[in-house]
Amino acid sequence: MRATVALDAAGAPSPSPLPLTRRLLVVCAHPFDATLALGGVIGAFADTGTAVQIVCLTHDPGPDVDTCRRKVLAAELLRAASLLGAREATLLEHRAAQLQWNPPEVLAAELRSVAGPVDAVLTVDARAPGSHPDHVRAMRAARRVAARLGCPLYGWVCRTWDTADPPDGVLAVRCDRARQRAAVACHDAPEANDPVVPLCGADEGQDFLTLI
Repeated sequence: MRATVALDAAGAPSPSPLPLTRRLLVVCAHPFDATLALGGVIGAFADTGTAVQIVCLTHDPGPDVDTCRRKVLAAELLRAASLLGAREATLLEHRAAQLQWNPPEVLAAELRSVAGPVDAVLTVDARAPGSHPDHVRAMRAARRVAARLGCPLYGWVCRTWDTADPPDGVLAVRCDRARQRAAVACHDAPEANDPVVPLCGADEGQDFLTLI
Protein backbone atom coordinates (compact mmCIF):
# COMPACT_ATOMS: atom_id res chain seq x y z
CA MET A 1 0.00 0.00 0.00
CA ARG A 2 1.47 3.34 -1.00
CA ALA A 3 0.30 6.57 0.58
CA THR A 4 -0.82 9.32 -1.79
CA VAL A 5 -0.81 12.61 0.05
CA ALA A 6 -2.65 15.62 -1.40
CA LEU A 7 -2.49 19.20 -0.15
CA ASP A 8 -5.57 21.04 1.04
CA ALA A 9 -6.21 24.73 0.41
CA ALA A 10 -4.03 25.72 3.36
CA GLY A 11 -1.09 23.69 2.05
CA ALA A 12 -1.28 21.04 4.81
CA PRO A 13 -1.17 17.29 4.06
CA SER A 14 -4.64 15.86 3.49
CA PRO A 15 -5.24 12.18 4.35
CA SER A 16 -6.06 9.90 1.42
CA PRO A 17 -9.29 7.89 1.23
CA LEU A 18 -9.33 4.63 3.14
CA PRO A 19 -9.03 1.38 1.18
CA LEU A 20 -12.47 0.22 0.07
CA THR A 21 -13.51 -2.39 2.63
CA ARG A 22 -16.94 -3.95 3.11
CA ARG A 23 -16.26 -6.04 6.23
CA LEU A 24 -13.32 -5.39 8.57
CA LEU A 25 -12.11 -7.68 11.36
CA VAL A 26 -10.21 -5.80 14.09
CA VAL A 27 -7.88 -8.02 16.14
CA CYS A 28 -6.79 -6.56 19.50
CA ALA A 29 -4.60 -7.94 22.23
CA HIS A 30 -6.22 -5.82 24.98
CA PRO A 31 -9.48 -3.86 25.32
CA PHE A 32 -7.65 -0.50 25.30
CA ASP A 33 -6.03 -1.36 21.98
CA ALA A 34 -9.47 -1.12 20.37
CA THR A 35 -10.10 2.40 21.67
CA LEU A 36 -6.94 4.20 22.72
CA ALA A 37 -4.91 2.97 19.74
CA LEU A 38 -7.28 1.81 17.00
CA GLY A 39 -10.39 3.81 17.90
CA GLY A 40 -9.80 6.63 15.44
CA VAL A 41 -9.19 4.25 12.52
CA ILE A 42 -12.16 2.05 13.46
CA GLY A 43 -14.42 5.11 13.43
CA ALA A 44 -13.01 6.23 10.08
CA PHE A 45 -13.71 2.83 8.49
CA ALA A 46 -17.22 2.75 9.99
CA ASP A 47 -17.93 6.20 8.54
CA THR A 48 -17.29 4.84 5.03
CA GLY A 49 -19.96 2.16 5.51
CA THR A 50 -17.57 -0.64 6.48
CA ALA A 51 -19.09 -3.27 8.77
CA VAL A 52 -16.55 -3.49 11.62
CA GLN A 53 -16.21 -6.45 13.99
CA ILE A 54 -13.82 -6.16 16.95
CA VAL A 55 -12.32 -9.24 18.62
CA CYS A 56 -10.16 -8.71 21.72
CA LEU A 57 -8.02 -11.70 22.69
CA THR A 58 -7.47 -10.94 26.39
CA HIS A 59 -9.48 -9.51 29.25
CA ASP A 60 -7.52 -9.12 32.49
CA PRO A 61 -4.10 -10.08 33.87
CA GLY A 62 -5.50 -11.68 37.02
CA PRO A 63 -7.62 -14.82 37.52
CA ASP A 64 -11.36 -14.45 36.95
CA VAL A 65 -12.82 -17.66 38.30
CA ASP A 66 -16.49 -16.74 37.98
CA THR A 67 -15.98 -14.74 34.71
CA CYS A 68 -17.44 -11.68 36.48
CA ARG A 69 -14.63 -9.33 35.51
CA ARG A 70 -14.66 -10.52 31.90
CA LYS A 71 -18.40 -9.82 31.64
CA VAL A 72 -17.90 -6.27 32.89
CA LEU A 73 -15.04 -5.65 30.46
CA ALA A 74 -17.07 -7.15 27.60
CA ALA A 75 -19.95 -4.78 28.32
CA GLU A 76 -17.53 -1.81 28.39
CA LEU A 77 -15.96 -2.89 25.11
CA LEU A 78 -19.38 -3.27 23.50
CA ARG A 79 -20.37 0.27 24.53
CA ALA A 80 -17.09 1.63 23.22
CA ALA A 81 -17.46 -0.27 19.94
CA SER A 82 -20.96 1.10 19.46
CA LEU A 83 -19.70 4.68 19.89
CA LEU A 84 -17.01 4.03 17.28
CA GLY A 85 -19.57 2.70 14.81
CA ALA A 86 -18.51 -0.96 15.04
CA ARG A 87 -21.33 -3.46 14.70
CA GLU A 88 -19.94 -6.19 16.95
CA ALA A 89 -17.37 -6.71 19.73
CA THR A 90 -16.19 -9.98 21.26
CA LEU A 91 -13.91 -10.48 24.25
CA LEU A 92 -12.07 -13.80 24.43
CA GLU A 93 -10.93 -15.55 27.60
CA HIS A 94 -7.15 -15.22 27.50
CA ARG A 95 -5.34 -13.36 30.25
CA ALA A 96 -3.34 -10.22 29.50
CA ALA A 97 0.47 -10.49 29.61
CA GLN A 98 0.19 -14.23 28.95
CA LEU A 99 -0.86 -14.23 25.31
CA GLN A 100 2.64 -15.17 24.18
CA TRP A 101 2.16 -18.66 25.60
CA ASN A 102 -0.58 -19.38 23.06
CA PRO A 103 0.55 -20.55 19.59
CA PRO A 104 -0.47 -18.08 16.86
CA GLU A 105 -2.19 -20.84 14.89
CA VAL A 106 -4.40 -21.65 17.90
CA LEU A 107 -5.32 -17.99 18.36
CA ALA A 108 -6.01 -17.70 14.63
CA ALA A 109 -8.39 -20.66 14.81
CA GLU A 110 -10.23 -18.96 17.69
CA LEU A 111 -10.49 -15.75 15.70
CA ARG A 112 -11.91 -17.56 12.67
CA SER A 113 -14.44 -19.33 14.89
CA VAL A 114 -15.97 -16.04 16.10
CA ALA A 115 -15.40 -13.81 13.08
CA GLY A 116 -17.92 -13.46 10.30
CA PRO A 117 -16.95 -13.12 6.63
CA VAL A 118 -14.40 -10.31 6.20
CA ASP A 119 -12.35 -8.85 3.37
CA ALA A 120 -9.69 -7.07 5.48
CA VAL A 121 -8.08 -7.38 8.91
CA LEU A 122 -6.74 -4.60 11.15
CA THR A 123 -4.39 -4.86 14.13
CA VAL A 124 -1.56 -3.01 15.90
CA ASP A 125 1.68 -3.20 13.89
CA ALA A 126 4.05 -4.89 16.36
CA ARG A 127 7.05 -5.43 14.08
CA ALA A 128 9.21 -2.80 15.80
CA PRO A 129 11.88 -4.04 18.24
CA GLY A 130 10.65 -4.00 21.81
CA SER A 131 6.96 -4.40 20.92
CA HIS A 132 4.84 -5.87 23.71
CA PRO A 133 4.67 -9.70 23.47
CA ASP A 134 0.86 -9.61 23.53
CA HIS A 135 0.81 -7.23 20.55
CA VAL A 136 3.30 -9.42 18.69
CA ARG A 137 1.21 -12.54 19.25
CA ALA A 138 -2.03 -10.80 18.26
CA MET A 139 -0.38 -9.53 15.06
CA ARG A 140 0.90 -12.99 14.18
CA ALA A 141 -2.53 -14.50 14.75
CA ALA A 142 -4.13 -11.75 12.64
CA ARG A 143 -1.60 -12.40 9.88
CA ARG A 144 -2.58 -16.06 9.78
CA VAL A 145 -6.26 -15.17 9.59
CA ALA A 146 -5.65 -12.73 6.74
CA ALA A 147 -3.53 -15.26 4.87
CA ARG A 148 -6.16 -17.95 5.32
CA LEU A 149 -8.89 -15.63 4.02
CA GLY A 150 -6.72 -14.17 1.26
CA CYS A 151 -7.34 -10.59 2.39
CA PRO A 152 -5.08 -7.66 3.33
CA LEU A 153 -3.81 -7.10 6.87
CA TYR A 154 -3.57 -3.44 7.88
CA GLY A 155 -1.37 -2.37 10.78
CA TRP A 156 -1.89 0.73 12.91
CA VAL A 157 1.51 2.37 13.30
CA CYS A 158 2.77 4.86 15.84
CA ARG A 159 4.21 8.02 14.28
CA THR A 160 8.01 7.94 14.51
CA TRP A 161 8.94 10.37 11.71
CA ASP A 162 9.42 14.13 11.91
CA THR A 163 8.37 15.09 8.39
CA ALA A 164 4.89 16.41 7.56
CA ASP A 165 4.24 13.65 5.03
CA PRO A 166 4.18 9.99 6.09
CA PRO A 167 6.82 7.71 4.55
CA ASP A 168 6.11 5.52 1.52
CA GLY A 169 3.76 2.68 2.37
CA VAL A 170 2.05 4.56 5.21
CA LEU A 171 -1.46 5.96 4.80
CA ALA A 172 -2.70 8.92 6.85
CA VAL A 173 -6.26 8.48 8.15
CA ARG A 174 -8.36 11.42 9.36
CA CYS A 175 -9.86 10.61 12.77
CA ASP A 176 -12.67 11.95 14.94
CA ARG A 177 -10.85 12.38 18.25
CA ALA A 178 -13.95 13.47 20.17
CA ARG A 179 -15.68 10.19 19.35
CA GLN A 180 -12.53 8.24 20.14
CA ARG A 181 -12.22 9.92 23.54
CA ALA A 182 -15.86 9.05 24.29
CA ALA A 183 -15.10 5.40 23.46
CA VAL A 184 -11.97 5.41 25.65
CA ALA A 185 -14.07 6.79 28.53
CA CYS A 186 -16.17 3.59 28.47
CA HIS A 187 -13.26 1.81 30.20
CA ASP A 188 -11.61 2.45 33.52
CA ALA A 189 -8.52 4.63 33.05
CA PRO A 190 -5.55 2.56 31.81
CA GLU A 191 -2.67 1.84 34.14
CA ALA A 192 0.45 3.89 33.49
CA ASN A 193 2.27 0.70 32.46
CA ASP A 194 -0.42 -0.39 29.98
CA PRO A 195 1.53 -1.36 26.83
CA VAL A 196 -0.64 0.73 24.52
CA VAL A 197 -0.06 4.01 26.39
CA PRO A 198 3.47 4.71 25.06
CA LEU A 199 2.28 3.98 21.50
CA CYS A 200 -0.20 6.87 21.46
CA GLY A 201 1.41 10.17 20.57
CA ALA A 202 0.16 13.72 20.36
CA ASP A 203 -3.55 14.35 20.02
CA GLU A 204 -3.51 15.13 16.32
CA GLY A 205 -6.32 14.65 13.85
CA GLN A 206 -4.96 11.64 12.04
CA ASP A 207 -3.63 8.13 12.54
CA PHE A 208 -1.51 5.99 10.25
CA LEU A 209 -1.91 2.60 8.59
CA THR A 210 0.48 0.34 6.74
CA LEU A 211 0.14 -3.00 4.99
CA ILE A 212 1.66 -5.87 6.95
